[in-house]
Amino acid sequence: MTAIAWSWCWPEISSGLSVSRSVASVFDQYRQGLWRAERGGQLFVDLSNPNGLVMTLATPPHPNDRAGRTWLELDSERCQREIVSANARGLRLVGYWHTHPQTIPAISPTDITSFSRFARRYSDELPHPIAVIVGLSQEPNGIKAWSFRKGACLEATVSNLNQT
Repeated sequence: MTAIAWSWCWPEISSGLSVSRSVASVFDQYRQGLWRAERGGQLFVDLSNPNGLVMTLATPPHPNDRAGRTWLELDSERCQREIVSANARGLRLVGYWHTHPQTIPAISPTDITSFSRFARRYSDELPHPIAVIVGLSQEPNGIKAWSFRKGACLEATVSNLNQT
């Protein structure tokens, strides 16, 4: 059984997504320090999980990624390798995550452009990509998620928080 850290929901589309504790741990481990470069990775769900849609893998930052304090470019070769490896384990790509040097993250116009480009690139496999941005705060609102649907960017709300 997968231990769940919290769940997000999108009331506008009656959809939810649980986040495993292992994914939450990756987000916490790689929070962006002040004056440090952004970090990020890809997000995968286990479609066979009996608990519903659960994000079970967040890949860590990679040395071949290019980044600055307010921008990130994931290495495309590492991304492709991660997708092949995750698919072999029955996991499916749902989006990607990255950090922001903000206490409470907000999606920027640059993020929207980047995630829209990502959505176009994977449109066959990924009709509604998810963007996760990890801010500096360790409070529940320090990590936020958005779903991209029909040109709209919908922010998720935390629907269940399972803290230990």
